Amino acid sequence: MALSLIASYDSDNTDSDDSDDGISVVIHKNPQHAINAAKKANKNEPGNSEKNNKKKRSIGSVLSASALARARIKAAKTESVLDNVHRPEFDMVKNSSEETAAIPLPSTVLTMFDKTEEQEALDQAQFNGRIRSFPHEKNNWASFIYIDVSDLDLDEVRNMLMSEMEVEATEDAHVSLSRTVSLRHHWIDPVIQGITNGAKDIDRFTVKLDKLQVYCNDERTRTFVGLQATTGVKQLTKLTQVVNNVFQEFSLPKFYNPPSFHVSLVWCLGDKTKQIGALLPSLEMKMLDLIEDVDDFGKIFIKDAHCKSGNRFFDFKLK
Repeated sequence: MALSLIASYDSDNTDSDDSDDGISVVIHKNPQHAINAAKKANKNEPGNSEKNNKKKRSIGSVLSASALARARIKAAKTESVLDNVHRPEFDMVKNSSEETAAIPLPSTVLTMFDKTEEQEALDQAQFNGRIRSFPHEKNNWASFIYIDVSDLDLDEVRNMLMSEMEVEATEDAHVSLSRTVSLRHHWIDPVIQGITNGAKDIDRFTVKLDKLQVYCNDERTRTFVGLQATTGVKQLTKLTQVVNNVFQEFSLPKFYNPPSFHVSLVWCLGDKTKQIGALLPSLEMKMLDLIEDVDDFGKIFIKDAHCKSGNRFFDFKLK
């Protein structure tokens, strides 16, 4: 808010002369307007130019050039009481003594969440060198749909594979019905409900897993050896179609086409499909020798499917 001294002041189109000496106090939002108004008033006042000159000299004697400059800066920094509106153009008016440099953050703060080489190595060792298929995001959950075949006794075949190759045992026994996808937290309930509605119309069925096969993940970072399904493929395909339809509503990727339903038994790092593929015939013969006297090897009756989303589990009952 600027206070400027002028010879006359026109308020609401009426003349105002409240002081004896013809000096009026006027409130301006913009200090430049005050100066312009004063000049205009002095210029347009009829007659007695000597009187105007005296007033100019009088004002100049009261306010020196430096005092006027300080008054302008002070007025520019003052918030208008008329409209209480912030004027961004005034923000640039600063006294050089008030300008301060930004204080940089200490390097210890900037790097406090960075992982060291030792921590990175520890993370890889914890997961046996495995890496994520996609980066972790807050409130997003790695999820996939599967059928549980952990009741099958597959240890003999798994141990044989581990004795013949440099591989590691898988952690659980399941047959995937979807890719591993990232579900946002608020997607989980509608996805589960959609798959539940579709799965209840599919009859229970029998699956037989008895054919050795080699697989590699999409990133070509891990190779698996497992048992492929030879019975129940039609019903497994129906379940996958239900999952694909639900996933499509959320723009999630569909399952592999054509699908190859299997349970993984062992794995190793890298893409070793060619090397292990060359060993499959001999490994198949050794497996047949092991299961020759086992009735219904790899055969299991499926009553439901499941979903693992983060650390939560869901069941889908079949008809």
